Amino acid sequence: MSETPHRLLILSHDADDYARHLQHSDLTGLDVQVATGADAAEPWISEAEIVLGNPSWVASMLPRARSLAWVQSTFAGVAPLCRSGLRRDYLLTGVRDIFGPLMSEYVFLHVLAQERQLAATWHAQTQARWQSMTYRGLSGLTLGVCGLGSIGRHIAATARHFGMRVLGYRQHSGDSDVVDRVYQGGQLHEFLETLDYLVVVLPQTPQTHHLIDAAALAKLPPEATLVNVGRGDAVDEAALIAALASGKLRHAILDVFEQEPLPADSALWRLPNVTVTAHDSARSFPADIAALFADNYRRYRRAKPLRHVIDFDRGY
Repeated sequence: MSETPHRLLILSHDADDYARHLQHSDLTGLDVQVATGADAAEPWISEAEIVLGNPSWVASMLPRARSLAWVQSTFAGVAPLCRSGLRRDYLLTGVRDIFGPLMSEYVFLHVLAQERQLAATWHAQTQARWQSMTYRGLSGLTLGVCGLGSIGRHIAATARHFGMRVLGYRQHSGDSDVVDRVYQGGQLHEFLETLDYLVVVLPQTPQTHHLIDAAALAKLPPEATLVNVGRGDAVDEAALIAALASGKLRHAILDVFEQEPLPADSALWRLPNVTVTAHDSARSFPADIAALFADNYRRYRRAKPLRHVIDFDRGY
């Protein structure tokens, strides 16, 4: 007698790509349906035991997912599924150990471009002007990583490769072997005081909302640069705009914002000491997420612990 298949619904703009990668993963006992939008998912959501998908889309369909046992997020951020009042009677797994290299590439692309004056160099080239630029090497500069999850640890390790002094901040206690010193809890302001670069890689939780506020920004040296690749609401944008406009902060490199897309009337578009990118520092490539899902599915079938289980209360 054959076993009843596990019903998987892939809910993503890239659902067909995910399905194609899973076909090559030899996942037995899996009945796969794909939906590239919420409407297309309606015929399958009530019977889906497993959902691989965009957290926002999954959250909107939770009331109708009567058979749901496990959700594998396709994104690192799972805040839409951790909101108060939503059901939590299923297993939620996140994405870790995938985005660190991509985030590091983004951070140091912009850090090096700033230190080596890449924009000024390009401007001189367009004018056929031979001009030597002053610059600093990264060795000896201090970089602070606010959030020491898998992404933050990878960024810290990359900074060490460049010979930087690396400090870390986490809200909960714990050590880290990839930073020179860990600050925690109420030590945030002390952590900020000597930084040349602050890299924010915090998850979206009630505890991290506006953690980098006006008081925190005032603790940064005026020659410091803030880089936010975590979640937009970790930084108080109004306070950040004020600090940048008044010259109390050298520069901000921002990939995430409190409202996305960033509104056209935001001052961040026009401030000369801001770099804006459209939340693309690390994309969810289907091949990588599918491989993570395949490993977790094999564990699921054997009733083994899954990787990267999310604590709904913490949000990560």
